[in-house]
Amino acid sequence: MSFNTGSIAGLCGEFQKYAAEEGSYNRPDAKATTPDINEVKAITLAKQAVSAEEASLAEAILSADKQCGEIELRLAVLEAQCNSCSSHHLVESAFRAELAKADPVLVSACAEEMTTRAYLNGFISRNNIKDPASYPADQLYHFSFLLLFVVLETGINAFFYEGATGLLGGALIALSISVVNMGAAALLGALFRYINLPATSHKLLGYTSLLGFMVTASVLNLIFATFRVQYQLLQSSVIDANLPEPGTLQLVSALKVAMTDALGIFILKFPAIDFMSFMLFFVGFGCSILAFWKGYTFDDKYPGYGAYDRLHKRTEHIFAEARQRIYQDAVASVSKTAQEVEGLRSNIIAQQHYASTLKVQVAAALAAFLSSIKTIQAELNLLLETYRSANRATRATTEPAYFCEPVNITPNADGSDQINLLLGKIDKVSELASLLAKSQGAELSNRLTQIQQQSHSLIEDTFQKNLAGIKHRAETLISSRQRT
Repeated sequence: MSFNTGSIAGLCGEFQKYAAEEGSYNRPDAKATTPDINEVKAITLAKQAVSAEEASLAEAILSADKQCGEIELRLAVLEAQCNSCSSHHLVESAFRAELAKADPVLVSACAEEMTTRAYLNGFISRNNIKDPASYPADQLYHFSFLLLFVVLETGINAFFYEGATGLLGGALIALSISVVNMGAAALLGALFRYINLPATSHKLLGYTSLLGFMVTASVLNLIFATFRVQYQLLQSSVIDANLPEPGTLQLVSALKVAMTDALGIFILKFPAIDFMSFMLFFVGFGCSILAFWKGYTFDDKYPGYGAYDRLHKRTEHIFAEARQRIYQDAVASVSKTAQEVEGLRSNIIAQQHYASTLKVQVAAALAAFLSSIKTIQAELNLLLETYRSANRATRATTEPAYFCEPVNITPNADGSDQINLLLGKIDKVSELASLLAKSQGAELSNRLTQIQQQSHSLIEDTFQKNLAGIKHRAETLISSRQRT
């Protein structure tokens, strides 16, 4: 614990009381040659303060010596790093290392992109396609409108099929009819796209789908219209029989009659339907046309073209992302190397600053030690003089001869020898830092300039050459896959 100024001098009042009490008994004896117990107490306090200051100085010297050694060690490491930096092509090595690390990923992604592009180009060539693929970005969203049409048709048909239980009973039948009607229309619309392909079999499938749609939409909606008539008759008989709802067998029987009436149109026997059923037929047929169009446009008009195009775009995106990521990593490696060179230069300058600061700190520690010792000595002299003056004023006998003798607690060694040795060591370290800064500073600056000039060539030319190599290796990979 370091000495606090005034801690010894502050005891003057207390020691005056001790001196008056001792003097009233004529103590210490006139023939005494050594200080009494109170003076010994004061001297002991002063020596303890001196010891604390010596310990504090010794700790400061030890810490500074350790820091000096650390600076010297760091300078040695920095010198080795500077030599390594000057003797190797760090930037190009780091850049190529990043590219080599990512080579398998890029080659694989490039091979996948080239393979899917070949599939896409082959499909375009085989089918003599001139236009780019066109399809909804979100097929689920595209079909969500079809679901909306189902809901709308169900709502409209529920009114036509309203029975004894009200709209709810009619809605269940209407929903079943709407799903069958629009589902079949959407499926046939998707098959109708084959009319755009050049193959005769595909065109035949497309025209057949169109014909099938016209027949299916007409027959199904006619069946649903005639079923409404039978359903109304069935509802009347259920009400007359005081039954809650028609049973399953009754509904099946009514559907069979409706199908027979509807299919009679092929022998020019038109079914008898009322105005409501007539309206039901056109509502259903209109919804069938909408569903057919949704089925036709859910993907590109050339069946398979959209799938090939999406597959190619996905692999192309994966390859582009991988290429961009590797590009950024390679650029980061160049920046990192430049930062390391700049860091070496800054670190050397910092070591010079640390050495200069450490020298100032050591000199300040010695000055503080000497100042504290001088203060301790002065406060001890004041305390002893106060004690002895008060003792003289009180006693009746002659004062001891040693009252006139000063007490010196200043240490023989003031630490200046150790400090001078340490300052010499710090000067040597500071000189090493200066020499390293002079010998390597210009070299590091030149190296940093070279890195900045080299960066553009590496990032642009070397990266593009590497991409060309990746394409070649991707072609080799595709060939090896074909052979296996």
